[in-house]
Amino acid sequence: MNQIIIFCAEYLIFISMLFAGLYILLKRGQRYNIRHIVIIFGTAGLAWLVAHFLKNIIMNPRPDLANALITPDSLYSFPSGHATFLFGLAWSMYGFDKRAGVVLFVFGALTGIARVLAGVHFWYDIVGGFIVGWIVSYIVLLITKRIRS
Repeated sequence: MNQIIIFCAEYLIFISMLFAGLYILLKRGQRYNIRHIVIIFGTAGLAWLVAHFLKNIIMNPRPDLANALITPDSLYSFPSGHATFLFGLAWSMYGFDKRAGVVLFVFGALTGIARVLAGVHFWYDIVGGFIVGWIVSYIVLLITKRIRS
């Protein structure tokens, strides 16, 4: 069971990125594949940057790491960078393709739950990542729609 938690907490993010990139590239009839990749991954990266900026402002300590299954990169936990990135990816993908967005929401939820079970986050860190990912994605999608019209 610990191996599944560790896999989801550490590596499911890479599978999510691979899924998103391949899904966009291989989708038939899509005219602007590269533009979509740039927008979707750019949004997720921007969400991750916002999360790390907020972490250093809020400075909420992580749970006791004595029993943690993985070693986190940062001393602070809120909002979760992994959750923010994945939910930013999911929200922005959902704006272009609902089915693929739902798959990425599932990956994001699994990663978030695994990071809580791994002992490196509190549940509210994941919820915070969900919200930050949504806000950043919403703003970026509004901007891209205005540019397109």
